[in-house]
Amino acid sequence: MSHINNQTQDLYSIQLVQDLDHEAAATVSGGALFLSDYPFNTGDQLKISGKYDSFGSFNNKASWYEVTGDKDWYVYANEYRKGKPYVLKAGTKGNFKDYANNNWESAEPKPEYYPY
Repeated sequence: MSHINNQTQDLYSIQLVQDLDHEAAATVSGGALFLSDYPFNTGDQLKISGKYDSFGSFNNKASWYEVTGDKDWYVYANEYRKGKPYVLKAGTKGNFKDYANNNWESAEPKPEYYPY
């Protein structure tokens, strides 16, 4: 004879289970890219957790970056992720130098299929 409890339980009523919004899910799955408009993260900051076609008023202002999570990120000198990407490695942070300083307008987590 079986003593299985046949009660059904709503998934969200189980302790420690919660619904994640898209931004939180992206952060958990691939991390995020943080940009600052001054070196050493001393200025305004932009957090990116998915594809960004344009940084808007933050275009061409990034002087510092940090990549969290385990995926590389691509930043582009043009809006809509056009042109050859500049690779930011997972788990790194630092100041942009020379060409890379104040030169980015869009970004995305590195796609699995991208040839670069």
